[in-house]
Amino acid sequence: MNQQAGKFYNYVVPPLLFSLLVAACVIHGDATITSPATAHTTEQPPMVTIPEPWLPFVAQTPAKEKAKEGETVVLNCQFHSPRSPSLAKLMVKWYKEDEKGSRDLLENNVTILANYSRAFMSGDLTQGDASLTILNVTASDHGIYFCQVMLSSGKLLTGTGTKLRIRRALA
Repeated sequence: MNQQAGKFYNYVVPPLLFSLLVAACVIHGDATITSPATAHTTEQPPMVTIPEPWLPFVAQTPAKEKAKEGETVVLNCQFHSPRSPSLAKLMVKWYKEDEKGSRDLLENNVTILANYSRAFMSGDLTQGDASLTILNVTASDHGIYFCQVMLSSGKLLTGTGTKLRIRRALA
């Protein structure tokens, strides 16, 4: 029995003592081990970083849209915010860029262009949806459409744009 106790001591006790020694020591980032008595007490920066606060943004999907002349098209615009998704108290603007330059279309569901009643905001602003509907599209409607939201701070958030391509209707 004495021999068995000796074998037990030789195989089990050293690893057990080593793990107790490691548990009693402080392991530094540079892989050195020091006892608690000789460990430095300087305060280290926290290892876990705090993520940036979630920022509001405007999403336009898809990036490209196709329609035939005479069709109705809906260009999606969704406002995302950590505070409130509602756009009811914010200014929403749609503008279009094409070979002629940039033109404002709508501000807060009010058409800016004279004699242009085919475009209007059709989304639910209280849910952050400022989608634009264009009725009876024509070849002149092609271009890149941008949705823009002005925050109460005055900061402008602009979507990435939706490129609208119009195909001619076959006669």
